[in-house]
Amino acid sequence: MKRKKEKLYSTGEFAKYFGITKDTLLYYDKIKLFSPAGIKENGYRYYTTSQIDLFGTLLSLREMNVPINEIREYFQNPSPKKLNEMATIQMEKIEIEIKRLQEIKELPPERFLYSKQNDCDSETSIQQWQDISGVFVQETNLKGTAFIGSILAEEDMKNGQFRRIDRLFVKSKNRSGKVRKGGSYAVFYYKGKIEELPEIYPYILEEIERLGYYLSGDAYEEYLITELSTKKEEYVTKITIKVSSIRDKKA
Repeated sequence: MKRKKEKLYSTGEFAKYFGITKDTLLYYDKIKLFSPAGIKENGYRYYTTSQIDLFGTLLSLREMNVPINEIREYFQNPSPKKLNEMATIQMEKIEIEIKRLQEIKELPPERFLYSKQNDCDSETSIQQWQDISGVFVQETNLKGTAFIGSILAEEDMKNGQFRRIDRLFVKSKNRSGKVRKGGSYAVFYYKGKIEELPEIYPYILEEIERLGYYLSGDAYEEYLITELSTKKEEYVTKITIKVSSIRDKKA
């Protein structure tokens, strides 16, 4: 039986698939980190369907701050065992970040594509999340849910509701995305089961106040390690929340 012919993506199409710029792909090729599957006679580079999972892994590792030279070494001879070892080492580093809590960071403006707002006021079940993400994928022409994050509304958090997802989001590099304002953000890492994630929010709000800040925006959840981990206890979520200084508020 003949194998189904792979779909080819131009540099622009492949970049759009992952919400990055073409310059990023060209840079990764230049430093021999990730190259296109081939180059056509007209000089245009192309990528294939079989490269999607591999590049998705690369982006996950970069999001975890794995050094480029380590990722390059892995891609020269990829294997599930080596990936697991690299992810484990990085998760140990992340655990240190979890324990000491990252400082408040000044983040630049960033563009995102958002799903429609959830019209249900009660907590969001896994099935409801999947339903919302399915519609979001169709609306944005995404090829999957791997890079979709969740947003908890500021008002819900202030009311102690940490199990309701207000919207979904993906990072966007084009002008169709809406800009999230830059400014002060509290950045946390959580390691554990996704379904137990809401339980950490009271602690997060307490820590924000202890650092001299107060909640002034929504919480963005990015799921860094899911498919890379074999155990739900090892899933890692990055939580970014807009905050403002209590000192400035009093002034």
